Amino acid sequence: MENRVRDYVRERNGRRILDMKAPGREETGNPAGSGGKMNYDGGYMNLLNRYGTPQDSSMAYSYHADGIVPDMELTEQYMENGLFAKIIDSPAEEAVKRGYDFKLDDKTAENFILDELDRLDWEETAATAIKWARLYGGALVVMLVDDGCDLDEPLDWDCVEAVEELLVYERAVVQPDYDSLYTYNPEKEGKRGSRFRRPEFYRINSLHGSFRVHESRCLAFRNGKLPEQGVPLQYQFFGIPEYLRIQHALRETITSHSNSVRMLERCVQAIYKMRNLSSLLATEEGEEKVLRRLELIDLARGILNSLVIDAEGEDYDFKSMSLAGVKDIVDGTCNMLSAITGIPQTVLFGRSPAGENSTGEGDMENYYNFVGRIQKMMLKKNLRVLLDLILECGMKKGKINGIPDYRVEFVPLWSLSEEEQANVDAVKAATGQTKAATAQAYVDMQALDPSEVRAGLEKSGEYPVHEPAGMEDGLDLAALFGTGFTEGEDGTVTEKAQNGTGNTTGKQIPTGTETRAPSPRNGTTRVHKDGGIRPREGVGVLVVHGGKLLVGDRTDGKGICGPGGHMEPGETPGAAAARETMEEFGIVPLELVPVGMTGGMPAGLAAHIFLCTGYAGQPRADNTEMENARFMGLDGLLEIKNGLFGPFAESIPLLLDSLGIGRRAWKDTG
Repeated sequence: MENRVRDYVRERNGRRILDMKAPGREETGNPAGSGGKMNYDGGYMNLLNRYGTPQDSSMAYSYHADGIVPDMELTEQYMENGLFAKIIDSPAEEAVKRGYDFKLDDKTAENFILDELDRLDWEETAATAIKWARLYGGALVVMLVDDGCDLDEPLDWDCVEAVEELLVYERAVVQPDYDSLYTYNPEKEGKRGSRFRRPEFYRINSLHGSFRVHESRCLAFRNGKLPEQGVPLQYQFFGIPEYLRIQHALRETITSHSNSVRMLERCVQAIYKMRNLSSLLATEEGEEKVLRRLELIDLARGILNSLVIDAEGEDYDFKSMSLAGVKDIVDGTCNMLSAITGIPQTVLFGRSPAGENSTGEGDMENYYNFVGRIQKMMLKKNLRVLLDLILECGMKKGKINGIPDYRVEFVPLWSLSEEEQANVDAVKAATGQTKAATAQAYVDMQALDPSEVRAGLEKSGEYPVHEPAGMEDGLDLAALFGTGFTEGEDGTVTEKAQNGTGNTTGKQIPTGTETRAPSPRNGTTRVHKDGGIRPREGVGVLVVHGGKLLVGDRTDGKGICGPGGHMEPGETPGAAAARETMEEFGIVPLELVPVGMTGGMPAGLAAHIFLCTGYAGQPRADNTEMENARFMGLDGLLEIKNGLFGPFAESIPLLLDSLGIGRRAWKDTG
């Protein structure tokens, strides 16, 4: 009987195993003439480890929410858990500490805005609102505005007189009025965005009193947006607390650190062996004798740092436990918490960047992008509403003439070091030099006119473009050099200069309504047979602005001079002049008028002299070849003529002679 029962059970279990299948597609039918179900899912099954069957342990995982965290628990976590408080505070404080750029040209309006924001303590208010939004899921800033209306009445923009105070309330004490949801979007101040299906009133249940306030008097800070389905009632119209997202990673990080400290206490275990310990403990005073013996051993070890035990039947030893892998586990929990919070470990734990050639720049860039999203989502719209109120009040009080156009932009969170900024400036300068040389090449080949280059620079707005003297009305010598030099009655180039044969080449110098073609230099011009200029010639540029010449002190101690230097092989004089001016003084010539040539370069080299009366940028010495950039008048240069660099001293009378003025006065001085 027992054998038949056992065979029956075995047969039933065998049929059950054969009929077992993984979840999949099945069809009913009677294949091959037999009834039953057929499995067509084609999956793999392993009956030994249950892989692919309903009992597969790898398929047992499913997510279940932990439920709502009480607001009081959030408060206690923030007050007592320093790491959690840092997670809440750091992004909020980072979001407001750099300040704002309102893109205002009106300094009066900008100063008024900044003064009002300081009076309202906006930086601390905004930081606190962001903190409570991250901690509780949302926060409300109530604006106490003097408009002659009560708090539960809509804000009257036409009657606002002043913004008196800003009060911050966390979501835990704010109750939206669910019976007053907008069924339309209010037209007044539509720039605040759509308020359709949002509460018109909020109930504030503060320890300092309860009141009802209209939403137009509130600035709402929300920790993200939530779907409609499944969201708890208290989080509707706000966001969720940050703790709900990070609680598991936060718990594991804290416990891993605390457990690792406890492991240090247990990693070395002392072992004391005593003969007949069990028999001794069985006696009436055995336990007391054992304890006294242990105390004696511990005392001797503490005083002498050594042990004296019985050679027969006693032994004392230490067993140590390896801590290998503990650091990796702790680091792994820190990495997980950093990934979930979006805060790098350099900020969260104060760690230095780890790894070969690590700088932490990537982590900090991601962190600043994270903070930038907080600025855009929480701060930007709310600050725009507050600024509109401030400007409205300022215009009514006569503090500003009108409401200017402004933009709310945040000062970049990432600031370059001095070395990084210097590298950026060097790259920009090299790029500007290349552009200037290219433009000069196009001008030399007559593909472009200097006025077209100037118009392009002025349109780009990259450089402050100065109006060059003499572009339209000829060279006004009084404007160029002031008084003290002989000039024509009409203040322009004299007839002698127009008809003379001065040392000028290439282009015409404008003189009033007429122009003159500069005569070519005498036969000493060095030209290849193919028309190319020898590479050992030089250039000099006389930059005139405000009646003065641009000069600097040569770093080799050879005196004061303007831009200039040797031409490079294959370089045209105009390109060399533009390059030297850019390299030594950081400005881009907008036009270069050839004046003539001198032979006063070192080793008797000839120099092409150019006049520049218009440039882009601000003169600044490179401190490599030139230093102490400044403008000096001709009278001042006359006084220190012996202190001038020789080729530069020769170029000044060449220019004056080309213009027909004052050459004798320059030559007669010592």
